[in-house]
Amino acid sequence: MTVKKQWIYITGLFMVFLIVIPVILLYSFGYRVSSDFKLVKTGGIYFANQELDASVYLNGKLKKTSGIFERNLLVQNIKPASYHVKMSKEGYRPWQKWIPVEEQKVEVCFPLLIPEDLNVEEINKYLPLDEKNAKKRKPKRDLNDEYTDVAELFKTANKPTKSIIPQWNSREIAKLKLGVNRKLRGKVLLTKEGNSLYVMWTGKKEQLPFFINTMKKKRIYSPDKTITAFDFFPARDDSFLVQFDDGSLYAVEIDTRFGEQNSYRIVKYCNRFLVDGDTLYYFAGARLSKINFTL
Repeated sequence: MTVKKQWIYITGLFMVFLIVIPVILLYSFGYRVSSDFKLVKTGGIYFANQELDASVYLNGKLKKTSGIFERNLLVQNIKPASYHVKMSKEGYRPWQKWIPVEEQKVEVCFPLLIPEDLNVEEINKYLPLDEKNAKKRKPKRDLNDEYTDVAELFKTANKPTKSIIPQWNSREIAKLKLGVNRKLRGKVLLTKEGNSLYVMWTGKKEQLPFFINTMKKKRIYSPDKTITAFDFFPARDDSFLVQFDDGSLYAVEIDTRFGEQNSYRIVKYCNRFLVDGDTLYYFAGARLSKINFTL
């Protein structure tokens, strides 16, 4: 190879180096080329999730799947645009909405994943008869302790106590006037006024959750059907259960930032319900049932 050719190759490689290195650096700093060929900073979407094997899709493309050590998911380096976002898990109803991504901003989402099969368990009022009692003409029936305990819960469901809300003192609880139309979970207050539900953050401003995003009282739900009862979704403060006058019971997310609220029917008919920890209890006529939402 002649000296001239060597210099041509060296110059060519040097020019490639000068072009590629800035591109690599810009890419590593989160810059991308937009559809109109402008250089833009990227953004991201963070999914506050506790479900294992939940997959995130952007515009139909799989981006990430949650694992044992990484339940919350961050999809980053996304060009500014509006994306159709879906989170799905086998055996669960999909959660989806359109989310706008802006430069140098990470949107935080709180997906509500509901199992397709809710595994409803009926709680019988009486224990099964043993063989000896079953043969008697008028057998003695023993009450089921679980039924008795839950029936007692229904009697006190709308009476707040210190044990239910340990971070509040009795004076603070009294000011909130909790009851049928005012529910509290942590520092999130849900209230019913007319046929609308409102949310308000009662904690410090620096701890304001993304799904509320305002220190003012905010209307979050005004359905066409008449609301007869509501409460927080089991073990969550970012979604709620609402019952309508036809007896149907739905789960709805609080977040209204993106103009959409995912809503799922949980029970076709019940005449009353209550939430205790991870469990939903409800009466359909005289029949008592439960659904456990433990992860």
